[in-house]
Amino acid sequence: MKQMKLTLIAISAFSISCNALAAPISLSNQNFETGTLSGWTTLGTVAAVGATSVTTFNSIIWNVSPNLTTMAQLNPDGLSVSSIESTLGITAGTLNALNTNPDGGSLTDGAAIYQSFTGNSGDTISMAWDYVATDYIPFNDPAFAIIINPDNSVVVDVLASTHGLGIPVGTAGHSGWNTFDYALTQTGNYTIAFVTTNDKDTILDSVLFVDNVPGGATCNLENCPTPPSVPEPASLALLGIGLAGLGAMRRKRRA
Repeated sequence: MKQMKLTLIAISAFSISCNALAAPISLSNQNFETGTLSGWTTLGTVAAVGATSVTTFNSIIWNVSPNLTTMAQLNPDGLSVSSIESTLGITAGTLNALNTNPDGGSLTDGAAIYQSFTGNSGDTISMAWDYVATDYIPFNDPAFAIIINPDNSVVVDVLASTHGLGIPVGTAGHSGWNTFDYALTQTGNYTIAFVTTNDKDTILDSVLFVDNVPGGATCNLENCPTPPSVPEPASLALLGIGLAGLGAMRRKRRA
């Protein structure tokens, strides 16, 4: 009996120890409160900004603010999407394959921000994002979140677009602040990236904001367009070698 009791205690202690290994990931400068993009690598036009206004083609002004004082802002500005894929080590054409524009299209330029980190299986990572389309349908202009796993398999989530996968915001629309959450399925070195793109042209940008938790947003109209409801996260692609598990990824909308 004494031996059994000791065994149960040992098993319980082992369980507690294993549970303690699973924890939220803290990225370097995750909330951008250094006032810079330190800790992150950027591709294209990315800046650390405070409260910012984005004007759409039809003069809707979206006023987007960070949770505290600073967030990252991504604007496509001449850097090709193929260059972004190449730098991240993603197979050429991956993002364009997820540009499900009902009117047909092709991604042109974009901007990205990314960071590598180490985590254990069961750990979770969470970042907030907000998307503003300055363009109109049929220009789809999707934005993406990307996870590169330790085995080099790639998970891509379409965050938002004008009328394709992710949150379809519509012409000159706005997604509202949302969170991108991912549960790690392996132990090792990961990369998390956020990308925003232009579709068909390089004129009116899709603007993506990134912060550690949701901020705020208003517009200049008496009745601002209501951000669409969040769809089920079906817009996922798993690529590369060793497709052992997708992990738990979900997107949540802050009321």
